Amino acid sequence: MAESTTYELHGLRVRSEIPLGGSVRPEGTPDLDVRWGSEPMPPAAEPDGRVLARVAGDDGRGYTHTQAGAGYLLRFHGLCEVRIDGARRAMDVRVSVGGDRAMVPLLVAGNSLAFVLTLAGERVLHASAVQANGSALAFVGAPGMGKSTLAALLCASGATLITDDLLRLAPDGAEFRCCFGPAEIRLRANAAELARSFPGVAAAPTPDGRVAIRLGHAGRPMPRLGTVVIPRPMRTRTTLAVRQLAPAAALFALSRYPRVAGLCAPELLASQFRAFAQVASSVPVYEAEVPWGPPFAPGLADALVEAVA
Repeated sequence: MAESTTYELHGLRVRSEIPLGGSVRPEGTPDLDVRWGSEPMPPAAEPDGRVLARVAGDDGRGYTHTQAGAGYLLRFHGLCEVRIDGARRAMDVRVSVGGDRAMVPLLVAGNSLAFVLTLAGERVLHASAVQANGSALAFVGAPGMGKSTLAALLCASGATLITDDLLRLAPDGAEFRCCFGPAEIRLRANAAELARSFPGVAAAPTPDGRVAIRLGHAGRPMPRLGTVVIPRPMRTRTTLAVRQLAPAAALFALSRYPRVAGLCAPELLASQFRAFAQVASSVPVYEAEVPWGPPFAPGLADALVEAVA
């Protein structure tokens, strides 16, 4: 049996045989147990059960998530299969025959945990977030829209990383608090030079072709979500342009970027819509046209924080 480590991730205590990169929290009863399956999974196109989410990748990969009996089955085509019990307390992971085992931690800590939180009705954003000037600033968007890059730029200017790519929000009266994820940012190749902005911080390649830089968390309590920014990277711009969205437009914009894409179960779509509506009605949401690099303009991070303050 593989050795387990207990992490604190997105408000959950996760005991896992698979390295997940969160803060280690050995004490307490875990909310979720993650284990390696005993045997490789034979290749199969679709799992059994009622389809809850489906994405068809251009490379034939993608995923299909189903409700199978009392539990759930997450099939990442050509990579692995994740079985979750009905109580969402145990996760069993089997690698596909010919699948890349190194990709599994990314899928478990990302899409799989986001799906577990979505099943539980939690408020989940496809976002990277930092703490700056006493509150949290979240960048929401699809892959490639600059969420991680902007978070790294702000951290290089003194902000503190909260999470990268997956943000769970905990209600606190009329506000939201941000749950901490792994203290790591994964940058695409065209933004990898930002790693040099963190002297003494080692950069390491990731299985999905990115560069990871590991940063520290400031601690607790969880920061209040002050602002949401939907970035529009633009290489043709030379200055930052920011506009605040009305609540209805903010709801529409947030709905375009779910953390678990391809949801098709009505109850999950309704729960996700309610979560986005709560955020849009209580937190300022901005669209920002950002002059894009590399190189990035000096002072860009500070200008962005000031524009949405």
